Amino acid sequence: MTIRFPILSVHGLHRATIAGILVAGLVSPPAFGHKTYIASERTVWAAGDTIEVSLTSALDYPNIEFGPARDRVAFTSVVVGDVPVDAPDFEETETALVISFDPQTTGFAVVAVSAHPRSGEIASEDVDSYFDEIGADAVVRAAFAALPGSPAMMRSYTKHTKLFLCVAECETGRDAGMRATGQALEFVATGEEGRSFALLRNGERVSGQMVDIHGVDGGHATVETDADGVIQVDHAFSGPTLLSAVWITLPDQASGTYHSDQATLVVTLD
Repeated sequence: MTIRFPILSVHGLHRATIAGILVAGLVSPPAFGHKTYIASERTVWAAGDTIEVSLTSALDYPNIEFGPARDRVAFTSVVVGDVPVDAPDFEETETALVISFDPQTTGFAVVAVSAHPRSGEIASEDVDSYFDEIGADAVVRAAFAALPGSPAMMRSYTKHTKLFLCVAECETGRDAGMRATGQALEFVATGEEGRSFALLRNGERVSGQMVDIHGVDGGHATVETDADGVIQVDHAFSGPTLLSAVWITLPDQASGTYHSDQATLVVTLD
């Protein structure tokens, strides 16, 4: 089911730290690392149901493979029919962190979860593989390669996830899909049509940013946000679809910490 949204006004533009590279059409997926996302067994839940969704990481979408611990969660927002849901429950399992809640309203729902930042050291021989994983471009790679010797790389990352679904119906509160939840990097619907999404960095649209699109059938495409920070999802994708983007913040010096914000959205398309 595709939800069609009202028109959203254009936010101010924000210069992307890393330029995206457009790859037209469907292509074979690159060797990226684990994808972290929120999955739901249903697109539309019945009124009165206890809704359960799964925060998981997997090498390939839509697999459910590895679940984070509850203490990894830094931020949670659940809205159903434009009404916030307080204090959802969390259950740790081997394959997912299960988030459950009992909404008192029906309508369009947005579930958003961000993790605490993690940091660590990447051995010099693994730096190129890590850059491949996060989609770093030539500017980032060249800055690090110019360092003397063969240093390890200091990196940190934060993962931001979001899911669109519906409870009984999809009309009430549907503009919630167009509003930022406050995540450092996130996708929102634009309202222009059901396959149009904007990428926001701290609430501002970002242009020239690479976005990966994954379908449940293994289809993959890489597109670039336009001058308004928007992408269009091709009609080759239908059913539950994953959008994914990475924003890299360069350190003041190449020897500093490279931070990446990684955002995903799962949305069901006609």
